[in-house]
Amino acid sequence: MNVWVVNAVIIEAMAGIGVLSAVITRRLQPVFAVGFNTMLPVAGVYLWNAPPLNTRKILLLAMLIMYLMHMNWLLLRHSRHTAISRLEQKLPPSQKYALPFILTNTAGWGYCLPFYFAAQRTEPLGWGDYLAVGIFALGFVTHVTSEYQKRKFKARPDARGKILDTGLWSLCRHPNYLGDFLIYVSFATIGGRLWGWVSPLLNFLQYLFDAIPKNEAWMAERYGKLWDEYARRTKKLIPFVY
Repeated sequence: MNVWVVNAVIIEAMAGIGVLSAVITRRLQPVFAVGFNTMLPVAGVYLWNAPPLNTRKILLLAMLIMYLMHMNWLLLRHSRHTAISRLEQKLPPSQKYALPFILTNTAGWGYCLPFYFAAQRTEPLGWGDYLAVGIFALGFVTHVTSEYQKRKFKARPDARGKILDTGLWSLCRHPNYLGDFLIYVSFATIGGRLWGWVSPLLNFLQYLFDAIPKNEAWMAERYGKLWDEYARRTKKLIPFVY
């Protein structure tokens, strides 16, 4: 059967599971988890239907599984430290039931596009693949470390009313988003095709026009001048650049 048809069924089935989880739990954490986890079966279909198993496929699958394990742990165990907890309070009920379709289709069609191209590649590993592994390692460490620093900070008794501006958070205001973006850059790099860069582009645009503006509006509302001062001296997403 055509891989696009199979993945269309998978993506919309996952959207249905996301809606069901929203109805049952009335929470967004499982909805986001379902959205991200759509990537694994979709990538699996691409890899299964391409030429025989090779080192690149194994490498890509390992990178994806590492990423999803961390995201599941973050979403299901520590979501109170993420923007999801605030979004849950702000999002109208009707949008909560539309969100699963947005998440699964974005993840399944957009974020997974590099996996389709990577699955078609049969040549031995080259410098681009090794570069992708390096970018993934940098992004993964940045993402994990920044989230760890945030959890440790929020657990401090004296953290109330203060802003985290040390560690990676002194380099930019959203190092966790930067790490996540680099992970998608690594997927596009190992994909080896121009269209694969749709994945990190979607990720970047989502942060630039949705997640970051919402997050910073909440922070400005909560911390006022303290946030304004932090924002003036700290780059938004890319240290020393932007």
